[in-house]
Amino acid sequence: MQALVEIADLNMSRIRFVWSKLWDMMSEHFVWVGAHQNLHMAIFAIDSLRQLADKFLLIEDFQSFNFQKDFLFPFEEIIIDAMHKRCEIKDFIVDCIVMICRRQTMYIKSGWSVIINIFTLAAQDSEKQIVEKSFNALEYAIKQHFDMLKGNFIELINCLNKYCQNSKFE
Repeated sequence: MQALVEIADLNMSRIRFVWSKLWDMMSEHFVWVGAHQNLHMAIFAIDSLRQLADKFLLIEDFQSFNFQKDFLFPFEEIIIDAMHKRCEIKDFIVDCIVMICRRQTMYIKSGWSVIINIFTLAAQDSEKQIVEKSFNALEYAIKQHFDMLKGNFIELINCLNKYCQNSKFE
């Protein structure tokens, strides 16, 4: 896993088309390891993915290129896999996304769609702490940076609706 992070660091300066092809292969591996039965391996993979996301968010996301959406998507796939299985994985992914939202808000562009999808999944969870943590992060983003979210208004309304429908969240 550390080798993948080092490869990513070395290849961040490549043109986006080349990087997209590399990322397609690497993201499959992150998803596979992030959904692994061994909790320590899964957490390590997700944390490595978060570290890469922190670096990738600093790279400008052009209007017609959804680079952020692509590299944040493994988080969504892992949390989907963990929805009815592992609270620790869901909780850690929500923690990672909350950290990304708080630290990198000004850099997020196309990544908002994946982040809102993750919060929509968290809104439907049966674990109260996951629902509350994700809602608080979304509330912060809406209050502080709504202008950045309005391009995803329909997804945002759907997400908020899921929070309203969850009986675990009041």
